[in-house]
Amino acid sequence: MIADVRGASVEETRSRILAATREIYALRGSRGTTTREVAARAHVNEATLFRHFGTKGHLLAAMLDHYNDTSSLNEVLDGLTGHATLEEQLRVLGIAAIESMRRKEDLIKIAMAEEIADPHAQVCVWRAPTAAKESLVKYFGQKIEARELRGDSAWLARIFMSLFFSYVMARRLWSGIDAPQDEAVEMMVNMFLDGARAN
Repeated sequence: MIADVRGASVEETRSRILAATREIYALRGSRGTTTREVAARAHVNEATLFRHFGTKGHLLAAMLDHYNDTSSLNEVLDGLTGHATLEEQLRVLGIAAIESMRRKEDLIKIAMAEEIADPHAQVCVWRAPTAAKESLVKYFGQKIEARELRGDSAWLARIFMSLFFSYVMARRLWSGIDAPQDEAVEMMVNMFLDGARAN
């Protein structure tokens, strides 16, 4: 058994446990993640892990909430008023989406694999993406009301994010036509606006 790291604060201990959980979860998924292995990787006793999180289910939910934070997207959305044109706003959103997905690529992949295996098991995996979706739907709704875009706000959000999701998550599929990030964002924003811009 691994001895707890002496002198670590509660927050440091929680952070180590969450980081270890993410590493193991990304390799083995929910079923393959054991509290014993997480505790060993985090250099804590398993009792310490349970004292902080209670159950394996609570541990996984806490890890997913911790690493799927949507505050950065909301900050980006709040800061869009400083960008004059719709094109500039969408470019900023596109870059933020790519960077966010790259930070969470391991979690996205395992969540998708687990959803295929058991579509009802991973509700907590999609809490943060659902919150992000709601923020984007609201943003696109405002653009429709301002007569800058046309269509259904939920569909616009889905299509917009799908472009960037494909760019990040399907790199191997599209490797022959890859482009630098800024160039890809500009192309995707232009294609999106060709279909969604209000006349």
